[in-house]
Amino acid sequence: MTARMNLQDTLTAFQAAFTYDHPEGLTITPHMDGGSFRVEVRHQDVNALRGFDVIAEPLESEKRDAVQLGEDVARVVEQELMYGQLPMVGEDGAFRRIVV
Repeated sequence: MTARMNLQDTLTAFQAAFTYDHPEGLTITPHMDGGSFRVEVRHQDVNALRGFDVIAEPLESEKRDAVQLGEDVARVVEQELMYGQLPMVGEDGAFRRIVV
C-alpha cells in the first residue's frame, strides 16, 4: 500500500502551473477538502452566477504524483476558461463538476 498523496504539494504545483491571464471579476479558489483537491471558478455577471468546479480525488493507487496532479488540474482549468463562456449554476444549485 502506498502513502497518501500530499495535497499541499498538489496545491503548490497548481499555483505554479496556473498562468492563465483571466479577466477581472473571475475568482479562482483552490483548496484542499479532506482527501480531495478542488478548484472553484466563479464569476458573477449581470444575469447569474457562473462557474465550474475541478475536483481531484487521488486514490492510494494513483499513478500520478502530487506535482503532476496539480499541473493536470491547472491545465484543465485553463482549457475550460479558454472556451470563454462559463456555465450557469444548475437548477439544483450546483455547479458543473469536472473530475480529474
